[in-house]
Amino acid sequence: MRGGDVKVTLEELVENFNTTPFLFVGSGMSRRYLNLPDWKGLLKHFVDVIGKDEFAYNAFENKAKALECKAGIMPKIAELIQHEYDEKWFADPSIRTVEEAGLQEIQNGVSPFKAEIAEFIRKNCLVQGAYKDELDELRFLSEKSISGVITTNYDKLLENVFSGYSTYIGQSELIFSALQGVAEIYKIHGDIDKPNSIVINEEDYSEFDSKSAYLAAKLLTIFMEYPIIFMGYSISDANIIKIIRSIVQCLNDEQLKMLEDRFIFVEYKENFVGAEITPYVIMAGDKPLSMKRVTLSDFMQLYKALENKRAKLPVKILRRFKQEIYDYTLTSVPTGHLRVAALDDKRVGDEELVLSIGKMSDFGLKGLSGLKPNEWYRSIILDDLDVAADDLLEYAFPSVIKQNSGRLPLNKYLSKATRVFKNCEELAKKLDFDHIISNSIKKNRQCLGEYTSVIQIWNQEKSSLERATRLISHLTEDQIDVNELEKVLLEIFTNDVNVLETASSGTRTNIRRLIMFYDYLKWGK
Repeated sequence: MRGGDVKVTLEELVENFNTTPFLFVGSGMSRRYLNLPDWKGLLKHFVDVIGKDEFAYNAFENKAKALECKAGIMPKIAELIQHEYDEKWFADPSIRTVEEAGLQEIQNGVSPFKAEIAEFIRKNCLVQGAYKDELDELRFLSEKSISGVITTNYDKLLENVFSGYSTYIGQSELIFSALQGVAEIYKIHGDIDKPNSIVINEEDYSEFDSKSAYLAAKLLTIFMEYPIIFMGYSISDANIIKIIRSIVQCLNDEQLKMLEDRFIFVEYKENFVGAEITPYVIMAGDKPLSMKRVTLSDFMQLYKALENKRAKLPVKILRRFKQEIYDYTLTSVPTGHLRVAALDDKRVGDEELVLSIGKMSDFGLKGLSGLKPNEWYRSIILDDLDVAADDLLEYAFPSVIKQNSGRLPLNKYLSKATRVFKNCEELAKKLDFDHIISNSIKKNRQCLGEYTSVIQIWNQEKSSLERATRLISHLTEDQIDVNELEKVLLEIFTNDVNVLETASSGTRTNIRRLIMFYDYLKWGK
């Protein structure tokens, strides 16, 4: 900083955050990590498609300057290009690049220009190897160091990096959804999966501006509760200043002062050494808004600093907490992930409300001893228990094995376990393919006739589940393709998730045997 001010490091800046931040991400991030063009470059590409003249874009720009630009010059240019592009697209099939889904969108009334923009972005998202480390670091930060993301970008970069975050597309979804304010991505200018949501021309921006008050109301809580880091924007970006202005107009001077240390504008400067933090003031209407400007070239410096601000729980889990409690408040109905003690339970005082939220279905750790063998078998295929492998092997195995005559598929859970379970490992070694099948199967393989594969039997015999599963059980180990077997078992459980309870005794035995095969062939060998 200058003028005698005390210099602040990125680490100190982040340390002063009251909580983990929200990112406000612009097109500069997509240019950096996906090599996508900026707004002008995107429009120039579509101008080149409909006219090869090197001054074609300049002609649109010149025309726009002579017209009233209600939302600014760029949306007006986009409007003019869209009008000519759509006409050309309908008249000249040679310029069409959209796939079947895009053609259907256009048949339903979407502008060819927007459908083709979505297709262009989808096909040109190339992750830049030079920045792989930065993206990996950002992916790491997404677990506990970033609360959520707001973006005007259309591409899928953020969904790929912030895996497991809930995404809301366009103003309508934001305005009419119950946001939890954590582990969420708000795509306020649309998304390539919904071309009609893309905000790019003058009409789009006018409509966006007309609803800005509603959007501001939704985002106001986030701006007041979280530090906001603007990345990939010019500090003078008119669209961002509009959004900030609509929010700032709702705040008094005291609240504006609170934002001063929590509004961070990251300004990229090529070949800049280190990171410089300086104060910066923008005018949001008639109100000055102070913020910190971070000038840098290497984003890894910022990401490493953000490592020091971590939530105690992964933000995706925090969102689950908030969503489950919100849903219970509205419906009074516990969900599969939330348990509520009966309100007339004498053990619960009037001042207490006991909630249990987790990923353990109906089971506490000790309660896993109540797990049924059929649930164990089914989870080998559907992975639907949401219980750690270590907990299954420690708490559920002793009880389930007793109910299952000393035979149980174990290899999947052993492969995922982080601890050693000697009893389970010894049993799994004994239960190789030869020990899974019975002597009667070994003696009666002539029943297969001409059948030599899982998929061959299934395609011909699946009308009788008992016969199909019995015949597959008679195949030799080298005749069973584990991928084919997986598809068959998934189809069986898709048709009836409770098949191990509802099928005949013989069919249930056959299916359990096939699951043993699958577990051994996929994870045991």
